[in-house]
Amino acid sequence: MRSDLFEIVANYTYDWESWFLPDGRVRWINPAVERMTGFTVDECLDMADYPLDIVHAEDRAAVKTLLQSALSGTSGNDVEFRISRKDGKTGWAAVSWQPMVDADGKQLGIRTSVRDISWRKRAEEALRLAKSDAERADKAKSRFLAAASHDLRQPLQAIGLYIAALACHPLDDASQSILDDIRKCLGASSELLEDLVDISRLDAGVVVPEFADVAIADVFELLEKSFQREADARHIELRFVPRSLFVRADPGILGRILQNIVSNALHYTAKGRVLVGCRSRNGAVAMEVWDTGIGIAPEEKEHIFEEFYQVDNPARDRRRGIGLGLAIVRRQAALIGARVSVRSTPGKGSVFSITLPLAESHDCAAPAAEDSEFDFKGRIIAIIDDEPLQLNALQSFLSLHQARVIAGESIIDILKQLDNASVQPELIIADYRLEAGMTGADAIAAVRFRIGKPVPGILVTGDTEPQRIAEAEASGCWLLHKPVDPGKLAKTIDQVLIGR
Repeated sequence: MRSDLFEIVANYTYDWESWFLPDGRVRWINPAVERMTGFTVDECLDMADYPLDIVHAEDRAAVKTLLQSALSGTSGNDVEFRISRKDGKTGWAAVSWQPMVDADGKQLGIRTSVRDISWRKRAEEALRLAKSDAERADKAKSRFLAAASHDLRQPLQAIGLYIAALACHPLDDASQSILDDIRKCLGASSELLEDLVDISRLDAGVVVPEFADVAIADVFELLEKSFQREADARHIELRFVPRSLFVRADPGILGRILQNIVSNALHYTAKGRVLVGCRSRNGAVAMEVWDTGIGIAPEEKEHIFEEFYQVDNPARDRRRGIGLGLAIVRRQAALIGARVSVRSTPGKGSVFSITLPLAESHDCAAPAAEDSEFDFKGRIIAIIDDEPLQLNALQSFLSLHQARVIAGESIIDILKQLDNASVQPELIIADYRLEAGMTGADAIAAVRFRIGKPVPGILVTGDTEPQRIAEAEASGCWLLHKPVDPGKLAKTIDQVLIGR
């Protein structure tokens, strides 16, 4: 009676049900088998080796082992296999099984229940293909950005050096005003390219944080000096509320994270104020940036950390930045183990929070003093670049600083120049990408071998592709990214020449 009741109930279930006797023979199959396989119940009962005759040839051995295990008393759930349908198509199914016993505990065999999961497999395949397409598109985007960035950096690098050279000559007021405007335009272009470099370096894994105990008051003081003039010009109240707290972080990376967030707060606040403060709780410090700006809709909170995404800026107003700041923040925060969160109310403002562990000690290194003047008079510098315009611009810049320059457009050219020179270089500056697939690192190594001295080197690159950046970083030379600000270039040369 109990088995009859089971059959009556199971005949109306949606899943494909079977009852196997203890010796492995099939006793009963419900009508759902035809919906899933195309075979009727009678056709299945007439099969010599049911259900293996319906199982895909590549899965039969696994299903046979499963049945043998089930008949020995095991149970299981949701094991996937393929079905060979009567119409020749392949479907996907998942089987669950358990032993059957009567009221006296006598073994009646096993019950199997098979669900059709073809729809799930199709969805999984669609997701896999979509993911593959997205990855290909992302790689293509990265290659395009790397190529475009490199090609844009080349002329901007030369323009920056020529501007620096031109600024050393007396100019009338009108010419000086034009030069200032050119410098501003160059700075705006350089900002975008510098952000691309930051993202590429982070993705390449070449940024290694140097942890120290960082005084939050010192970080806030630097930020206030950086942004106070901009806030005053826009009539926005900018207030910092420092506390005598220390966090464990890389001071440079932490400063850049907060710089990006404060900059965003100012860009998206038309009136009102921006407040920067911190609080400690449970061994951690949360640095918070509050603003009275336009706010962020709930559905946009995740998107704001994507590259080039900007809230309420369809016209790409450059005064609001370029949409890379928070993408950099996300990567840098992960690098130093900081947690970034945001709370926001559209139309009222936002609060960005950066949480880091509280430092156990207060042993903070004092910031190094920066040199304001550089003197390269008489210093011998070798430069290598396969683009004559770039080479000439760098040579003009170094000559203005009274350095002695040995210039070459290739490795062979620079080695000839050195053979004809009566002196040896104290520093080598090379473009990273040279002709015939050679690199600046190869050129520096060749010069060192020719003169028999480990002369320090500086690589200048316009590449933003993570692999290229990693290769350049691994060379052991100083690395600068085009377009290099002339002041930064001079400072780096000075640091290398005095061995710092």
